[in-house]
Amino acid sequence: MIIVYHEINKTQEYNAFFDCGAIFHVICVYMDNIEKEIKTKSKIALMEEAVLDWWDKNDVFQKSLDKRRKGKPFVFYEGPPTANGMPHPGHVMGRCFKDIFLRYKSMRGYFVERHAGWDTHGLPVEIEVEKQLGIKSKPEIEKFGVAEFNRLCKQSVWKYKDEWEKLTKRIGFWLDMEHPYITYENKYIETLWWVIGQIFKKGLLVQDYKVMHYCVRCGTGLSSHEIAQGYKVVQDKSVYVKFRLKSEANSEKKILKKMRSGFKFDEPDIHEAKEYFLVWTTTPWTLPANVALAVNPKLIYARARKDKEVLILAKDLLKALGDGWEVIEEFSGKELLGEEYHQLFEFLKPEKKAFFVAAGDFVSAQDGTGIVHIAPAYGEDDMQIAREYDLPVLHPVMENGQFEAAIPWQGKFVKNADPEITEDLRNRGLLFKEEIYEHEYPFCWRCGTPILYYARKSWFIKMSKLKQKIIANNKQINWVPAHLKEGRFGEWLLELKDWAFSRDRYWGTPLPIWQCGKCGDTQAVSGIAELSRLSRFKNRYFIMRHGRAVSNERGFVDLSHSDNHVTESGAKDAVKLLKNFKKKFSDLKFDFIISSPVLRARETADIASDFFGIAKSGIFTDPALSEINVGIFDGKSIEEYHRYFASPEEKFFKAPPDGENLNDVKKRVTEFIKKEESKYTGKNILIVSHEYSLWILETALDGLDNSEILERKLGKKGDYISTGEIREIMSGELPLNAEGELDLHKPYIDNIKIGCKKCGAEMDRAPEVTDVWFDSGAMPLAQTGFPFAQISNLKSQISNTYSNVDYKKLIKQIPFPADFICEGVDQTRGWFYTMLAVSTLLETGAPYKNVVSTGHILDKLGKKMSKSKKNYVDPTEIADKYGIDALRWYFFTVNSVGEPKRFDEKDVSDSQRKSVMLLLNIYNFFESYASFSKKEAVLPQQQSLTLLDEWILSRLHETIAVMNIALDEYDAMTASRSLASFLDDFSTWYLRRSRSRFQHPKNKADLNAASAVFQYVFENALKLAAPIMPFVTEHIWLKFHNQSIHLENYPQSGKKYIDKKLGYDMIKVREIAAIALKKRAEAGVKVRQPLSELRIRNDESGIKNKEDLLNIIKEEVNVKKVCFDKKLEDDVWLDANITPELKEEGIIRDVVRNIQQLRKEAGLTSKDVILIKYFAEAEAGKTLAKFQKQISKQTLAKEMIAVKRDDLTKSKEIDLEGIKVWIQINS
Repeated sequence: MIIVYHEINKTQEYNAFFDCGAIFHVICVYMDNIEKEIKTKSKIALMEEAVLDWWDKNDVFQKSLDKRRKGKPFVFYEGPPTANGMPHPGHVMGRCFKDIFLRYKSMRGYFVERHAGWDTHGLPVEIEVEKQLGIKSKPEIEKFGVAEFNRLCKQSVWKYKDEWEKLTKRIGFWLDMEHPYITYENKYIETLWWVIGQIFKKGLLVQDYKVMHYCVRCGTGLSSHEIAQGYKVVQDKSVYVKFRLKSEANSEKKILKKMRSGFKFDEPDIHEAKEYFLVWTTTPWTLPANVALAVNPKLIYARARKDKEVLILAKDLLKALGDGWEVIEEFSGKELLGEEYHQLFEFLKPEKKAFFVAAGDFVSAQDGTGIVHIAPAYGEDDMQIAREYDLPVLHPVMENGQFEAAIPWQGKFVKNADPEITEDLRNRGLLFKEEIYEHEYPFCWRCGTPILYYARKSWFIKMSKLKQKIIANNKQINWVPAHLKEGRFGEWLLELKDWAFSRDRYWGTPLPIWQCGKCGDTQAVSGIAELSRLSRFKNRYFIMRHGRAVSNERGFVDLSHSDNHVTESGAKDAVKLLKNFKKKFSDLKFDFIISSPVLRARETADIASDFFGIAKSGIFTDPALSEINVGIFDGKSIEEYHRYFASPEEKFFKAPPDGENLNDVKKRVTEFIKKEESKYTGKNILIVSHEYSLWILETALDGLDNSEILERKLGKKGDYISTGEIREIMSGELPLNAEGELDLHKPYIDNIKIGCKKCGAEMDRAPEVTDVWFDSGAMPLAQTGFPFAQISNLKSQISNTYSNVDYKKLIKQIPFPADFICEGVDQTRGWFYTMLAVSTLLETGAPYKNVVSTGHILDKLGKKMSKSKKNYVDPTEIADKYGIDALRWYFFTVNSVGEPKRFDEKDVSDSQRKSVMLLLNIYNFFESYASFSKKEAVLPQQQSLTLLDEWILSRLHETIAVMNIALDEYDAMTASRSLASFLDDFSTWYLRRSRSRFQHPKNKADLNAASAVFQYVFENALKLAAPIMPFVTEHIWLKFHNQSIHLENYPQSGKKYIDKKLGYDMIKVREIAAIALKKRAEAGVKVRQPLSELRIRNDESGIKNKEDLLNIIKEEVNVKKVCFDKKLEDDVWLDANITPELKEEGIIRDVVRNIQQLRKEAGLTSKDVILIKYFAEAEAGKTLAKFQKQISKQTLAKEMIAVKRDDLTKSKEIDLEGIKVWIQINS
């Protein structure tokens, strides 16, 4: 009832007092909802949830780590998702594939740490917050306030954290979610800064004016790996435009050239014809920025005439003209170079020479006209041509994607202006034609806005210089599927582009680059300590703790007592400490003193002012420097105050009644420094305050987090600062947020200035943030705080710039490279690429050894899943209905990992039947008939094994060998399908053929031998299946073991058990049996009906003289005799003649089968004895009476009695080939 009350209060608000009837009603509704929730879940789902509870209560995941802690490390990197979006089926599939290999490696004895991670920066987060705020542009964000916007972004990334963690747990993916790496944390960002610093030192991070992919909605450039995720097939109107030549077709120069070449003029040549270059483009909006045309000098071009118009285009593309055009001349593209033409739109006037034909090797005759219009601001090839020919750059498009004032279409989004531009060309007679063109076009991967190719200044990493190195690193990686290595991923690397690294956004890792506005020098800052060393406060600050007071000597805490003076000895000690200070800072002169308003601090300030010769008017007080407010403990003992807190850490967030906590202190003392910085410049300021206030102030200014602040104090083994002690604050200015915490994000980092080494002027930080994919790409290092966490000496961290650190040696201290990573195929050009790029930039080789790339999940018709299309599948609903094991089995067996999966719920249902239910059915048989041991199964002596035993042991160890190889090669499909084949053999052949041995053993020794083999095989099968189906295997395992199956070792194959010859023979036996059973069916004879003889033609099958194998055929086909006959026409002949004796035997078998079914339906076990009553028609009654003892023995009945039909109250009617029999059992 307590739990119910707690849950009620979690979900609803109630008045302080309840009506008893209302309480009862609410509780009943709550319990009813719980009952409904349970009813909606299948028994399998409830079983899996019970396993989850058992894992939690017994801390099994941690035990699995502890057990293998001394084993060889197996390094796994978890690709970080963003928790501001719900997990989808693709995430579930990916995590299932990760889990199977991690569980397998763990059971193989490897130490497999699995840390979760969260990707917390970037456009996805910003756009989500923009939607919440109802804003759509960067100016609106800046008006709202960057600090508050980023605070909301930080909050937003955890929106669905609970859903992610619940789903991760529900699918059985063991992951340490209590200690994740988080990309927005300062320690993580500091490593990113260090990596950027290394790249900058190599000269590979540069600022350049380049054409890049640009999203006008998000107001930032995008990298090529981001663009790769956003292509869509679209239909655009393309246009063929006529650019008029300045020298017409029959100019004097051209006529002379034609005459020399023997050209014969006809009548139309007498008249002047207008001559044009015919140009094709899919982006009419770029035409106002045209400055040149490009042709391929190696292509053949043609002049084609119709009426009084001549068009120039590539010969191979003349079909673009249509009918009625006559080719009057052919020539190479080289002859066109330098040819001038009239400007198409005269709105913009270039300052350099423009409007002529240039050479471009990228021009082809594949489509268009073989002539490309050059607008350098909107094309990468265009910009290259502009630099080569010193062309002007016309750039009439603003960063919001709209035309500027110089263009008639001012204020229009450029792509929306295409129709008007086309109409203008038509009206001027310069539009040849327009047509629909279907092609792939990039869209922003997050907001869906069409991307523009747009020239702007940005930061780039010169990946093109590392092309061969990154390709070489890729060759060291094992890709699954293998074709990705040289295919999708390899081809991507062959076309490697420079990394557009910076983003003009807000919520991201700030680019740690500072630039001097005076001399233009640029500097990269590689860490917090370096920033602290390079940055400086406007003023110098010195801190002094008040002299020893009465409260210090008597051991009580005091905030407001008027008689708590500095003692005489305390004052003398303070003066002594001031003298020592003066020796060190002999030339220092304080401008003024700012003191806590508390008496003992003011008295100490007076002592200091007298010592330094500061007038009393130079002493100020500020409540921000007061002693920590201890609330109700004011005036009480220090011990009593400390006892209020369960731990020192609690002081940061727990405040005593009417008091404050250490975070409150941090906020006020850091705000005090910010205020003084805004008021003064170049001052020497002495701060007189209290231990806790000065402790928090100094450590907060050092950029320490709460745990480090506490560690710094505990390391002092006494007071953080002694009474009367004075010292300088040595840290530089670091970015602190409103709470006084170090925050490396915008806008706080933008306020930090550093001195220029070249000219001494102030340097400002470059305002951009980095590509969010860099965050996750650097996670192998950043998750460990590399290299800072690996250097233990705190002093060296403060003073060292890390320029001399041999990080290639230091990297050996961290888990690097990964042995295994796994994500979706879309990450080939995302996370997989950026990790490889970062590692190549640092020259640390490949960052991962094996990568598994999963295909997409589609609906059953092959379409992308979408909630709007109503074909989306909720993973939790599938889990509640079929269980996760069935879903995992489906993922692993339906096809290979990289293939798209057409998801159909029926396939999951089928998977459940073939996997989970099959194992449960095997266990039910085991529990019903076998004698099992709580200890590990031990095989009986060889002489106790039957041929079937030897065969199933051989099949088991063959399967073990195949599965180990497959899982070592990250081939989940082969491993799972191999297991499926084995379980089918185990269940439908071995157990079915061994049923009578368990039900009617020769003796106890025979039963024990059979049970031992069963248990040995079943236990090993469960271990094999554990990584694939962790829930049902655990559920069954715990039936006869006390510890988790996942703490067991994975089975290893024993060659001595594998008998390939026996395996081939058994295949032949099953083939013969299958043919015989087909002949039975053709003859219309049921399998329960015994037959006399089966003949086999091929006596070279290897089974002729093997009685055990022949007996298996007899039992399977239900015949009395098996013999060989070379004269047979068919492979198998079956005697389908049924004698009276065979008829009787068939009746008995049918009756026994039905009684066994009644036992099963009644829930009886092999130990339960029954009484059989029956009534039978005609001859059947005589047959049952004749074989009463045999039937009783086979069905565990103490007696079998014939009765009248009316005496049977709960009987089952059996139809024996038209003869009715009624049977009733009583236990």
